[in-house]
Amino acid sequence: MDEIVCANTAFRYWRCPPQVHDLYPRLPSSDDGWRALSQAPFVTDVLKTPIIAVASPGCCNHHSGLRSTIRWEGASDTGTTTDTHLGFSVTNPLNTLFTMTRFVSQIDLVLAMYELCGWFSVFEPTPAVEMQLKIALKENRNSSTQDLFELGEGEDEIPWKQVYARTTVKVPANEGQTNNREDGREVTKLKGTSLWMRKPLIELSDLHRFAEKVKSQMWGKQFYDAAQQVIGIAASPLEVAGVLLLSRSRRLGGSGFRYVYLNDLTPLSEEAQSIAGQKVCYGDIVIVNPILMKAAIIEIQGEVIHGSGAVLDQDAERMTALQSMGFDVFLVTHDMLNDKKQLDAIVKSVCSRLGIRYKAKSEAMKRAETRLRANVLCNWLELGNYPATRR
Repeated sequence: MDEIVCANTAFRYWRCPPQVHDLYPRLPSSDDGWRALSQAPFVTDVLKTPIIAVASPGCCNHHSGLRSTIRWEGASDTGTTTDTHLGFSVTNPLNTLFTMTRFVSQIDLVLAMYELCGWFSVFEPTPAVEMQLKIALKENRNSSTQDLFELGEGEDEIPWKQVYARTTVKVPANEGQTNNREDGREVTKLKGTSLWMRKPLIELSDLHRFAEKVKSQMWGKQFYDAAQQVIGIAASPLEVAGVLLLSRSRRLGGSGFRYVYLNDLTPLSEEAQSIAGQKVCYGDIVIVNPILMKAAIIEIQGEVIHGSGAVLDQDAERMTALQSMGFDVFLVTHDMLNDKKQLDAIVKSVCSRLGIRYKAKSEAMKRAETRLRANVLCNWLELGNYPATRR
């Protein structure tokens, strides 16, 4: 394919784990026609159609069910694109986000920024690919949280790792005796989710520098405004939802907390170190009152584990260690964020602990919160769909 893949299509490429890329053959040449290109396995499974690409110089824009092209002057700049082993070029992660600006809402652009700047990606492999990944997983049966982002023998870069969830399934009484309940009818198994852990594709400082650079360009102001809402590095979609519901202005549906930090590094006291077994801890979302020098920590709870049994964090020890240092720690789940009464109760409690005056929301603010909640507690697999299916 001769055109440079960009925008939403490039976003789907960057969401796809490298080990999944390696399972697919190269795309056919554009000379074979767009119909053949659209039927290539990597296109049907990952990129999807219409493919969004940069229009060649001097050519007219195309808009069809197979492809859509845009005019973008930055395509010729050095370093804006990357050649893939699949036979096409794609915009780098920063320019992928920038070219997405014209296709998605601002809140979806913010979510996409959080993902590419974060420690996670959302991607659902096909059943056939999932089976091949399971075979590879057996070689990593004893992986632990500590080596989640460490290089293995013979590896040049840290691999992406799929997140697994515990599921309970019913089996006949004479099967699956291991880990069964007493009635012999249920067994706990691990199921791969669409959440993957990896190193950030974009440094947060680079995002803000880039936003300042393109601010005066077409679509630049929209990009800049979205980037200002990305205040930290998240490790999951649920953390992103939590930080937006807590830090966004009340007018835009948030709780209006001003001093909010994502995955903030907290050095532990000697006593806390003996509890946690480590010298530092990360608080998922830390809310601070700098005047009284008080902080509350929001721990986002998700029912996921990594590898074949390594728990992502020793949450109980970490929470106890932080509490021993005087921090107020709140355990928050998806359901709590999704319930306006429960979230309001958490906000009230945080305000009380930090000495911040609580203010009830107006009806307009409550409606804005409902819209924000619907947008951030969404199906992340649909993020960046084109034509847009989310608003």
